[in-house]
Amino acid sequence: MKRAEYGEGYYKKYAGGSSDPSSGGMSNEDCPFLVRVRATDLNIRKGASTDFDRIKYIPVGTYTIVEVKSGKGSKAGWGRLKSGAGWISLDYVKRV
Repeated sequence: MKRAEYGEGYYKKYAGGSSDPSSGGMSNEDCPFLVRVRATDLNIRKGASTDFDRIKYIPVGTYTIVEVKSGKGSKAGWGRLKSGAGWISLDYVKRV
């Protein structure tokens, strides 16, 4: 029974598509969508958390997000770049 409860909680949190109010309406239901990076030298990471290594920096510009996940180090969540370069914190972007 515990395993089923855990699975339901995980689904609601990560796969259910519910939008976190702090995310500015950026959720998997909205994917793909465009964002404007407003921070200079924003980190691109291997995964959706500050626990993952930095790959490189992304310059200010407009990019396509194809997946959204919650994770350590970002209140608004993490967005996976369409280019496949990695994940960026949605705290430093504005949806366009």
